[in-house]
Order: sequence, then C-alpha cells, then structure tokens
Amino acid sequence: MRSCTLVILLFCSAGSMRADEVRQLDIDPARITVSGISSGAQMAHQLHLAYSDLFSGAAMLAGGPFGCAEGSMLNALGRCLAKPGTEIPLPELHDSIVAAAADGRLASLENLSNDPVWIFHGSLDDAVPLAVNDALVNTYLALISSDQVTVITNIPAAHTFPADGVGSDCDKLASPFVGDCGYDAAGQLLQTLYPGLQPWTAEASTAISPVKLQGAADAMLDENAWLFVPSACEQEGAGCALHLVLHGCAQSASQVQTAFIVQSGYLHWAEKNNIVMAFPQVVASIVNPLACWDWWGYSGDNYLWRDGKQMSTLVNWVRQLAGR
Repeated sequence: MRSCTLVILLFCSAGSMRADEVRQLDIDPARITVSGISSGAQMAHQLHLAYSDLFSGAAMLAGGPFGCAEGSMLNALGRCLAKPGTEIPLPELHDSIVAAAADGRLASLENLSNDPVWIFHGSLDDAVPLAVNDALVNTYLALISSDQVTVITNIPAAHTFPADGVGSDCDKLASPFVGDCGYDAAGQLLQTLYPGLQPWTAEASTAISPVKLQGAADAMLDENAWLFVPSACEQEGAGCALHLVLHGCAQSASQVQTAFIVQSGYLHWAEKNNIVMAFPQVVASIVNPLACWDWWGYSGDNYLWRDGKQMSTLVNWVRQLAGR
C-alpha cells in the first residue's frame, strides 16, 4: 500500500449442492446491509445509493464520495486523493445523484430516510486524506439527517482495517492490511447497522464455506466467494440479517487467502447475532492487477449505476441468498 497506484486500487458448506446452485436462506428483508474498506468502501457506498431499496444501511472505512472519479483515472489520481490543485466538485456530484435517482439509474433517494450510516477514517491514514472522507460524509449529509450518520476519525490507525488483538501494528501497512488498533471496527459498524447486538464469545463457531458466484466472470470478479451462515440461521423461520462485506485492494482471497475475512472480526459478531455474512472477491486482471472493486470504470461506463456489472452481480447474489 505504499505506492500511489495501490492506494487508488485499494481505494453451510457446499454439501451436495451443484456448483451452479445458490443457497437460499431465511433472511429478514429489512436487515440487509453492506460495508467495505477503501475500494470496498467506494463499492459499498455505490451499492447503498444504487440499491437503497435492498440495502438498509452501509458502513465505509477510508472511502470517498459517490462518483468522485467520474470514470476518469486522472480524477481518481487527482481530486479523489486530494492532490494539490484539485477539488472534489460535491455540488455537481450531488446533482448527478439526484438526476440518476430521478431516471432510475439509482434507487429512489426516499429509501435512505431511515438508513444508518457509519463512516471511519483513521487519524494516521495518509493514503486517503481526511478531506476525501469528509466529502463522503457531506455526500450523505446532503441526502439524510445528520443523526443517521456516525463518523469516527479519532482512532490512530493507518490505511488498514482496525481490529482488536489481531493484525499488524496499527500504524503500519502490512498484508492482509488488518491492524491491531485496540478497536473493533467490525463490531462497531455492525452495532450501528443493527442496534442491540449481543457481545460475542470466543467459543462461537466461525467456519466459512466457499460458494460459487454466478455471473462473476462477466463482472471481472472471482467465481469463488465465501459465505458464513450462523448455526441458528440454518433453521426455517430464522429471519436472520444479511451483511455483505467488501475487501480492499490486495485483500482478496487470491492474495491473502481468508486472512482478511477471519482477522477483520466480523464472524464472531455474526454467529452470536444471527447475521449471515457474504464475502465476494475481486479477481486480478491486466486492467485491475491488485483485485480492487470498480470505482473508476474499468468494468464499463455504467459501473456506478444499477446496471453496472459488479453492482448487479452482487445484488443478484444477495437477492438469491435472501430468496428475493
């Protein structure tokens, strides 16, 4: 994560099921949420605005505002990293959000009216500057009430996923980019998205299973995703929550195996509180060598909208899991 290029890019077992089958679970449709770090934060933000009729809340770590790059790597390398002489045009980007919601490229903005939003920026993060994070905050404040938005900026963390008791030094950038910061970011964001969660215990099962992601190849994603289903969610009538987790660049399973999934801290909370966890993965390619989510247009001009390849692939999977 030391190079500018990397910063931009970062920005149930299968059992007897056939590989092309999608597992369906008993999911409460009002409790489907998404989170991500850096490029995963950008994708989580994009998904939340594009599909606020599906997602009821979102959490972003080290992200930036919707449409910041506007399909341009020049913008991504400039204003989206707060380079001198550049400025994020928030009023124009806001107008584009409103226009896109009006013509159906995004969901109705009225869906956001009750959604909780959690935004994190480490105080030692010089990869994605605070000004970029502030632009993300202000994007939401122009759309929803301030009491729906939780902003954390006082944790001394570098450009890494903050955890408690696991990971590398919090002020360092080291694969799999999980930092032992004495701060349980996964727990904090999940408690914001799902108020009233119960504390987890170390004895909880956290076994994850590989599953096939339909449509992955066309979206430049890995056909192998990971799924965690709490034991209680195996039962009919469980009405569990579903949370989609989006890794950052250089954190995909092809690069760090399951280290990010396990070390980030999501799983214990999920088992204790009946939250199904879905972990899709990006595959590296010539145009995306570090396996990052598309927030600048490498998968197509419509990457921001409801019909974007990665957006629609992820949403189709979530809907299939939830039996929708």
